[in-house]
Amino acid sequence: MKEIREKVIKEFRRRKYAESTIRGYSNTLFRLFDFYSAHNPTEITNQQVTSYARSLINQKKSHTTLRTLVFVCKIFFDQMHNKKHGIYKFKFPDTAERSADFFEQSDVLELINRKENLKHKIIFLLMYSCGLEANELLEIKVKDIISKAENPYIILHDSKGNEKRRAYLSKRVIPLLSDYYKKFKPELYFIYGQNDKSKKYSYTSLTKVLKASLKEMELNPAFTTRAFKYSYIKHLNQLGIPLIIILENLKIKEFKSHIQYSKLIHEEQTINFTPYDKLITTTEKTESFDDLESLVFKLKDLDEIDYLMEGIDCFRNGSLRAGVIFIWSSAIKSIRKQILDIDTIKNINEELNRIDSRAKNVKNINSFEYIKDKTTIHLAEKMGVFSKFEKNELINNCLGLRNKCGHPSNLTIGVQRAKSFVEQVLNIVYKKNVA
Repeated sequence: MKEIREKVIKEFRRRKYAESTIRGYSNTLFRLFDFYSAHNPTEITNQQVTSYARSLINQKKSHTTLRTLVFVCKIFFDQMHNKKHGIYKFKFPDTAERSADFFEQSDVLELINRKENLKHKIIFLLMYSCGLEANELLEIKVKDIISKAENPYIILHDSKGNEKRRAYLSKRVIPLLSDYYKKFKPELYFIYGQNDKSKKYSYTSLTKVLKASLKEMELNPAFTTRAFKYSYIKHLNQLGIPLIIILENLKIKEFKSHIQYSKLIHEEQTINFTPYDKLITTTEKTESFDDLESLVFKLKDLDEIDYLMEGIDCFRNGSLRAGVIFIWSSAIKSIRKQILDIDTIKNINEELNRIDSRAKNVKNINSFEYIKDKTTIHLAEKMGVFSKFEKNELINNCLGLRNKCGHPSNLTIGVQRAKSFVEQVLNIVYKKNVA
């Protein structure tokens, strides 16, 4: 069994999937193996996979979970072991029709991760992570990508060739860009035509790649390439960035465009109250967080105080979900520091491997970016940072709420729940950092 699991991980690495993707795909497949633990994994049948999928449907698992199961089963059974499972005969549960304006975060991530063709992966990745229109992507030239700057970026030009804006380039994308350079050796256009490096990639080809991916993932075929840019705007806004700031960074200045994007992101909203109706509520909301502020200012670290206060400011502005995300980001960073301060790197990695044998070894605080927050909390408990009770409180209550706030949904959290979250984080994570 161990040998088979190692081969699965090796195959995913051969396909150059990201480590986080490998963990997700492996865990999906290994749960199937565990479900039929009495069987050799290679002997699991089409009917058994179908039965397992139906059990997931009964557990109300998401479409993404089911699609991932089908995808990894095709790799393992059909491609690695030539079992020819073919089509799994179960029906995906009905869901409400979703807008074709923007992708869910889980869907856009899967669109990117599923692409084995490096050029296609880069296309999706740049369009989403940089908020690009199709024509902006296709016009990018090799000289426009400034990847070695302290803050990498891509220079985008208007129709006259003048610099229009600079798109921030995630440092997580740089290694893939390097692989692309080595494999395709672009000369003029970064994404060039199929048989001619002097010509840019065609819009028709780009559309075909997207349509094929939508069909493979059974997503709404009405999605267009513009959905990547809309998703970029929507998801940044969900992280607490004001829409006007996002549009300013994209150099979208026309009033009509602002109205269009506001309707797209916030949907149609009817105002059925007056400012007078909200005066008392606003006053209460502002005063209600003063006690949290006094707790935060008892901390020693000024950087942590600043970051936590950003979260409380979000609360005061009514952005409770964004505040939860800000405060958790500060908390998990503090947890990582405490782990590194308590023992040697060698001992930390030994304990980490006992918790998750597939986790990448830690070298410094940045290495934790590749480790799930839940695993980090388990590691902190094993290293003596937290008690078992504190670990469970962090995972079940604090991390649980943070994940719900970060997932696109209509979730509404109340002031008291937000306050309870902050108090738990301060009492558990920052108990040793009080001045």
